[in-house]
Amino acid sequence: MSEVVIVGGGLTGLSAAWELERLGVGYTLIEVKNRLGGSIRTERAEGFVLDAHQCILEKYGDWTFLAELGLADALDAIGSYRDGDLVLFREGTQTLIDALASRITQPVMLRMAVSTVGMLDGGRFGVCLENGLLLDAGALVITAPALYAAHLLQALHPDIAYRLLDYRYDAIARVSLGYRWSDVDIPDTPPDDYGITFWQTLPHPSRVPPDHVLLRAGVRLRVEGDVPDDLALQLAAAVRLPLNPVVQRVDFWATADPLTRHLPEHADTMSAIEALLPERVTLAGSDYRAKRLDQQVEQGRAAARRVVEALRQR
Repeated sequence: MSEVVIVGGGLTGLSAAWELERLGVGYTLIEVKNRLGGSIRTERAEGFVLDAHQCILEKYGDWTFLAELGLADALDAIGSYRDGDLVLFREGTQTLIDALASRITQPVMLRMAVSTVGMLDGGRFGVCLENGLLLDAGALVITAPALYAAHLLQALHPDIAYRLLDYRYDAIARVSLGYRWSDVDIPDTPPDDYGITFWQTLPHPSRVPPDHVLLRAGVRLRVEGDVPDDLALQLAAAVRLPLNPVVQRVDFWATADPLTRHLPEHADTMSAIEALLPERVTLAGSDYRAKRLDQQVEQGRAAARRVVEALRQR
């Protein structure tokens, strides 16, 4: 029996677990993948530090949670944007995931999907897993992508599930190409007809070996979910770069790039959903109200505090 069940082990779910640790409340964290962190993953190859998802981040104000996690010096500022800074984690964005995961002391269930949630006698929640196991919980923090949340909330509150069913995502593959500076002339702008969503040239010394450069580009897939095996070299050929990069990598995560949250009506939809949510159940994460990395952390922690307060008022 857990006081709180957290569904989803990405950045928001880990942040909720961290806050529950601070509050001394028991929990179980459930993640369908075989690792924590969601689309945030960092790998190293040939001296390059390669992020699977976000690399350059917008930072506004102080991120006080970094100091709490022992990461006060983990960021490098690389520029300015609007009224904030552009930053990156010197050792990769997974640095944050690893710091959060190291704080977890309660049970973590990997490679386990939640099929549905419902009410049990006594006002507690039943969390049914795909293997038939039933968990008994006093509260739920749901940080899973909206389409999965719609499925698992169907029995608990069909109207909430209905409002989430049409959630949509952009199909963007992230391409990383690493070269020696002397071997390439990377254009300042991408080809107009190639479906590029972002284009970053990164020579930062914490991310590339000396005299090297990393090109990162977001490529919108022509067929959703169909990532060509040679997508990196296709992009290199399109911009007349050598077809023998020092490193090449393509990452795709189907729910990494929400579209629905950018619609003007999404805020009203979330307000309606939050009004319908049963007491002691929260939805938090990048599909809902968090648009930046720091907001994912803050909203995960806030969701944990909210359900704990509701538990203590019972």
